[in-house]
Amino acid sequence: MKIDQVYVISLDHSPEYIEDIKTRLRKMEFPLGTQYFVIEGFLGKSLKNDPNPPYTLYDKWDLSGQDTGWHWWERPTTYGEAGGMISHTLCWEDAYNNGYETIMIIEDDFDADGPVDWSIFDELDGYEWDLCLMAHNSLHGSFPKIHRPYHIGKTHFIRPTYFYNTHTYMLKREGIRKLVEDHLPILKDNVIVSDEFLSAVISTHPRKDLRSLFTSNINAIATKHNWTYQTRYMSAGNSLTEPTEDDIK
Repeated sequence: MKIDQVYVISLDHSPEYIEDIKTRLRKMEFPLGTQYFVIEGFLGKSLKNDPNPPYTLYDKWDLSGQDTGWHWWERPTTYGEAGGMISHTLCWEDAYNNGYETIMIIEDDFDADGPVDWSIFDELDGYEWDLCLMAHNSLHGSFPKIHRPYHIGKTHFIRPTYFYNTHTYMLKREGIRKLVEDHLPILKDNVIVSDEFLSAVISTHPRKDLRSLFTSNINAIATKHNWTYQTRYMSAGNSLTEPTEDDIK
């Protein structure tokens, strides 16, 4: 397994935090020669006062009043969520422009219990994939019409369906191309949270409007084992994507 670039998305570029990120990266024991780049995250709040914003939020995201039964669809997209999604697109564009073959994107609230077994990718020789989730939370159980992850005849990998958590994933060259050429022009005018978007382009999204907006053409796989986990989330009270008074209404 050769990874041309590991992108870590972070708004905090203080020397102390960069060193903390490097310490956590070392736990994963990347293949020798792997390069790391801590990319400047996009500050979602900057969209609020920009007279000509380069990105526009999807104006039909909020389904409050329609009794969806899914909290995440019954409120506006937050500045933090928008900034996170846009930060991912900056990684795709950089990788696209640099001609990288394989990259990994990590959000800075990641951690790992130990080294990744990179040898598991040996069983993918000859298998075509665009995106690989290194950790994710499958939500098929919450939506009866959504299929559970598919078995693909591999020991360590499955094909994911609707999911949350995009804090660690890999992209190959064709996946990067599809995201930048096929999806980015639409996404820039219809920004939604990253896990909802990636679910829409790799599988069948539960929402009809997103199935119409985004084409599902990314060949995705996911590791059966979650190699990383997030350290910021709502129940811990340290999430950076929850609604605030400044958020777009």
